[in-house]
Amino acid sequence: MTTELTLIATIKVLPGHAEAVAAGLRQLVIASRAEPGCLQYALHRSEVDTNQFVMIERWRDADALELHRATPHFLLFTHDFGERLAGIDLLPLQRLA
Repeated sequence: MTTELTLIATIKVLPGHAEAVAAGLRQLVIASRAEPGCLQYALHRSEVDTNQFVMIERWRDADALELHRATPHFLLFTHDFGERLAGIDLLPLQRLA
Protein backbone atom coordinates (compact mmCIF):
# COMPACT_ATOMS: atom_id res chain seq x y z
CA MET A 1 0.00 0.00 0.00
CA THR A 2 1.31 3.44 -0.89
CA THR A 3 0.89 6.38 1.44
CA GLU A 4 0.23 9.79 -0.09
CA LEU A 5 2.63 12.46 1.12
CA THR A 6 2.05 16.19 1.42
CA LEU A 7 5.03 18.52 1.65
CA ILE A 8 4.94 22.21 2.54
CA ALA A 9 8.12 23.94 1.39
CA THR A 10 8.67 27.48 2.67
CA ILE A 11 11.24 29.18 0.46
CA LYS A 12 12.95 32.31 1.74
CA VAL A 13 14.68 34.43 -0.91
CA LEU A 14 17.52 36.88 -0.43
CA PRO A 15 16.50 40.52 -0.95
CA GLY A 16 16.66 41.62 -4.58
CA HIS A 17 16.19 38.12 -6.01
CA ALA A 18 12.47 37.47 -5.51
CA GLU A 19 11.36 38.10 -9.09
CA ALA A 20 14.08 35.91 -10.62
CA VAL A 21 13.37 33.11 -8.16
CA ALA A 22 9.62 33.42 -8.78
CA ALA A 23 10.23 32.94 -12.50
CA GLY A 24 12.39 29.89 -11.80
CA LEU A 25 9.79 28.45 -9.45
CA ARG A 26 7.06 28.89 -12.07
CA GLN A 27 9.14 26.83 -14.51
CA LEU A 28 9.72 24.22 -11.81
CA VAL A 29 5.96 24.00 -11.24
CA ILE A 30 5.27 23.30 -14.92
CA ALA A 31 7.84 20.51 -15.14
CA SER A 32 6.99 19.00 -11.75
CA ARG A 33 3.27 18.77 -12.47
CA ALA A 34 4.12 16.53 -15.44
CA GLU A 35 5.81 13.94 -13.20
CA PRO A 36 3.78 10.73 -12.87
CA GLY A 37 3.85 10.73 -9.04
CA CYS A 38 2.86 14.39 -8.64
CA LEU A 39 -0.69 14.97 -7.41
CA GLN A 40 -0.33 18.70 -6.64
CA TYR A 41 2.42 21.28 -6.99
CA ALA A 42 1.08 24.72 -6.13
CA LEU A 43 3.18 27.86 -5.73
CA HIS A 44 2.12 30.68 -3.40
CA ARG A 45 3.71 33.98 -2.38
CA SER A 46 3.37 35.55 1.03
CA GLU A 47 1.25 38.69 1.15
CA VAL A 48 3.27 39.83 4.17
CA ASP A 49 6.82 39.12 2.95
CA THR A 50 7.36 39.24 -0.83
CA ASN A 51 10.67 37.39 -0.36
CA GLN A 52 8.85 34.29 0.90
CA PHE A 53 7.20 31.62 -1.23
CA VAL A 54 5.31 28.51 -0.19
CA MET A 55 5.05 25.41 -2.35
CA ILE A 56 2.29 22.98 -1.43
CA GLU A 57 3.12 19.59 -2.87
CA ARG A 58 1.26 16.30 -2.86
CA TRP A 59 2.98 13.12 -3.98
CA ARG A 60 1.71 9.61 -4.59
CA ASP A 61 4.24 8.36 -2.01
CA ALA A 62 7.71 9.03 -0.59
CA ASP A 63 9.34 7.28 -3.57
CA ALA A 64 7.69 9.74 -5.98
CA LEU A 65 9.07 12.64 -3.94
CA GLU A 66 12.56 11.12 -3.99
CA LEU A 67 12.34 10.69 -7.77
CA HIS A 68 11.29 14.34 -8.04
CA ARG A 69 14.40 15.46 -6.15
CA ALA A 70 16.55 13.69 -8.75
CA THR A 71 14.85 15.13 -11.86
CA PRO A 72 16.82 17.40 -14.19
CA HIS A 73 14.37 20.31 -13.66
CA PHE A 74 14.66 20.13 -9.86
CA LEU A 75 18.45 19.88 -9.99
CA LEU A 76 18.59 22.78 -12.49
CA PHE A 77 16.51 24.99 -10.22
CA THR A 78 18.75 24.13 -7.26
CA HIS A 79 21.86 24.89 -9.30
CA ASP A 80 20.60 28.11 -10.86
CA PHE A 81 18.84 29.61 -7.84
CA GLY A 82 20.35 27.99 -4.74
CA GLU A 83 22.66 30.93 -4.01
CA ARG A 84 19.70 33.34 -4.17
CA LEU A 85 17.87 31.57 -1.37
CA ALA A 86 18.13 32.45 2.31
CA GLY A 87 16.74 29.02 3.20
CA ILE A 88 14.09 26.40 2.69
CA ASP A 89 12.00 24.87 5.46
CA LEU A 90 10.38 21.53 4.64
CA LEU A 91 7.36 20.20 6.49
CA PRO A 92 6.37 16.68 5.40
CA LEU A 93 2.79 15.80 6.34
CA GLN A 94 0.73 12.64 6.35
CA ARG A 95 -3.01 13.09 5.93
CA LEU A 96 -5.08 11.72 8.78
CA ALA A 97 -8.59 12.62 7.66
